[in-house]
Amino acid sequence: MLVFSNWTFVHLMNNSPDRYQSLFQFICGRIRSLLLRINMSRFKNKNSWFTLPMMRRRWGESMATFSLLQYCLHERPRKRELFIGYLGLTNFFDEIGYVNHIRFNVTLRDFIFTELKEKSELAYDLETAKEITLARGEWVLLIEDYGHKQLHPFLVGVDYDESLLLWHIATEICFHDRKDEPLNKDYRIIAKTISDYMIYLLVMRPDAMAGVVSVGLTRFQDTCADAKRFFRSSKQELRKPGFQFRGINDPTMLQRACESILNVETVVKPVTLKGDESKSVLFDAAILAKELKALPRRNNRHQIEVDKWFIMSKVWVEMLSYAARGIRADTHAQQLSRGGDLITIVWLLMAHFGLGEEYQLTHDHERAKLVVGK
Repeated sequence: MLVFSNWTFVHLMNNSPDRYQSLFQFICGRIRSLLLRINMSRFKNKNSWFTLPMMRRRWGESMATFSLLQYCLHERPRKRELFIGYLGLTNFFDEIGYVNHIRFNVTLRDFIFTELKEKSELAYDLETAKEITLARGEWVLLIEDYGHKQLHPFLVGVDYDESLLLWHIATEICFHDRKDEPLNKDYRIIAKTISDYMIYLLVMRPDAMAGVVSVGLTRFQDTCADAKRFFRSSKQELRKPGFQFRGINDPTMLQRACESILNVETVVKPVTLKGDESKSVLFDAAILAKELKALPRRNNRHQIEVDKWFIMSKVWVEMLSYAARGIRADTHAQQLSRGGDLITIVWLLMAHFGLGEEYQLTHDHERAKLVVGK
């Protein structure tokens, strides 16, 4: 570990003659090429001991994703669940069974970067910058002037963790709509990816999200209990004749589950019927999904034809940036020491663009300096 540590690498690079630096870089490059030819599956997306910067990057450029509906649809047998819970291994087995790791692709990277860059250009003063970073999706609706009236109630006036669950389930339902024909499939994938990533943070990393959520786990558990009851009652409908179950990642059953939720009549808001005792948002999310599906295709402010996936992807980036800003700085620093994560990268990018209440823009002679307030 000492030989291949980052400090050893930096020391050799800074204290060696130029000819040795070139030789050292050449050797590392050859080793890296050799490793790339071999199937290094045991090192993929893991924080192994081999952390030499020339060999691999600190961040594995992967995203952990978690689907609430898939989790509820494929629940473990009750006796096994009780046994695992008794041993205190529920989160461990949830991580193994229900969490998927996907690559952080270039399309998603460029989309997030462009969104934050455009917002930084709109933040011409400190007050506007704070207003933008405090937005949880409503700023996008206001700027794009698209779906503002229908979607605004699902973003403003509700807790952040509630809006996360609402939009996550609604995104899942829209994603598995067989009749859906998106104008741009990239927006569809972006919205789904960030949605599953944010729920992973909410459920599997509640300590990190403590600064931005209040009763996130309680709301998640109530929603899961509601979904499991609903799926049990709809079991015959979900397993129609001819259906063959192909494992937990089989999209057919999840597709039917989404359709069954959408078909529930929701004339009256569920909170009116169930009261404040249950914090489930399952059927409220069905109402949101119906509103999203009803959004017409139209031209945006750049005169480009867009659909619901365009606005959903932008809303999810805004929710991601809101969480990145709300998480404590020392939590981000600890995450960096473990290799980093997407939300930490977004936090650093926001700092670079001057977005956030910790940052203040001051003028010193002919240049602007970014001053950290704390």
